[in-house]
Amino acid sequence: MIPKFKINKKIISEKSKPYIIAEACINHEGKLKIAKKMIDEATKAGVSAVKFQFHVLEDEMLKKTPRSDNFSESLYDTLKRTNLTINEHKYLKRYCEKKNVDYLCTPFSFKSADILEKEIKVKVFKVGSGELTNLPLQIHIAKKKLPTIISTGMSNFKEVKETFHTVKKINKNIALTQCTSSYPCDPKISDIKVIKVYQDKFNIVSGLSDHTSSIYTSIAAIALGARIIEKHFTLNKKAKGPDHASSLNPYELKSLVDGCNAVFFASQNDRKIIHKQEKQIIRWARESVVSIKNISKNQILNYENISVKRPGPNKDEIPAKFFSKILGKKTKTKISNNKKIKWHQII
Repeated sequence: MIPKFKINKKIISEKSKPYIIAEACINHEGKLKIAKKMIDEATKAGVSAVKFQFHVLEDEMLKKTPRSDNFSESLYDTLKRTNLTINEHKYLKRYCEKKNVDYLCTPFSFKSADILEKEIKVKVFKVGSGELTNLPLQIHIAKKKLPTIISTGMSNFKEVKETFHTVKKINKNIALTQCTSSYPCDPKISDIKVIKVYQDKFNIVSGLSDHTSSIYTSIAAIALGARIIEKHFTLNKKAKGPDHASSLNPYELKSLVDGCNAVFFASQNDRKIIHKQEKQIIRWARESVVSIKNISKNQILNYENISVKRPGPNKDEIPAKFFSKILGKKTKTKISNNKKIKWHQII
C-alpha cells in the first residue's frame, strides 16, 4: 500500500481522485488580470490546484543563458517581463482560497523558496525539473517540512534516485512526477510507464507533469496509477510565449479533468462481477432454451426441435448454457412452438 500524500486538507492516495494541477506558469504574461481569469477558468474546469512560478532572478540565474527553440527572447528577459510581485502572489493565493482551489507556486532559488514560505505562506512546494539535481536547493526546501512534489524531467533514474533519497532523509512527505521537458512533448517520449516504476521503487504517490499538446497521455497515466497530473494551461494557445503551444485551453482542461476522473473510477475494481445496473439488461440480452417446433409429450429433445433465443430465462426457465445438458431428455408435457422450455416440462 502506497503511503498517503497530503496537500492542505486533500489526501492523495491510490484510492483518491486525481489531483489535477493547472500550471499557469508564465502564460499570464505578468498581468494580474489574466492570472485571475486563469484561476476562474481553471476552477470552472474542476482542477484541484492552480500553480504559478516565483522568480528572484538575481538569486536564480546569470543574465546570459542559452536559449531553447520555444523562446523568442532570452530566459532572463522573459522571466523579468512576466514575473509577478510578492503582493500579486498574495492576492492570487487569497483568490484561489476564495474559489476553493489550491494555490501552488514553484520556487527556483533559495530566496524564492524562503519568500514563498514566509511571506506568501504556501502550504506545499512544487519543485521543477530543472532543479532536480540542484541538491543544495532540494535540501533547503526539504528542511521546510512542507509537502513537496518534485518533477523529474531532464534526468535519468540514477539522478532521480539520488535526489529522492537525499530529500527523503529530511522530509518524508514527497511525491514524484514523471516528466519529459520538451515543449511541446511528443507522446512517444512521454515514458508514462515510469510512473509505476516510481511507485514500485520508492513506495510513493506519483504522477505526470505533462508537456504534450493533448490530454491523451495524462488520461492514460491515470490507468497506470498516476494520482497527480500537472498540465500547462492558457487562455489562448496562439498567444506569443514559450509555453502556450504545449498548454491546454479552458475547454481542453475541462476535458482533461473529466477524462482523468472517468478513468480513475473505471480502474477501481479488479473483481469481475455482475453490477446491479446490468441486471435489467440480462433479462433481454441473454438467451433461453426454446422450442422451434410443436413438441409432443414423451418426445426426445434434439437439434431439430429446440434451440436458444432471446430473452433471458425467468424462474424455472432454462438458460442457454444448459442447452447441451437437456439434449436427449424427454418431455413431460406438450410444448408449443417458439416457447421457452421450463425445467418442470422435461424428465
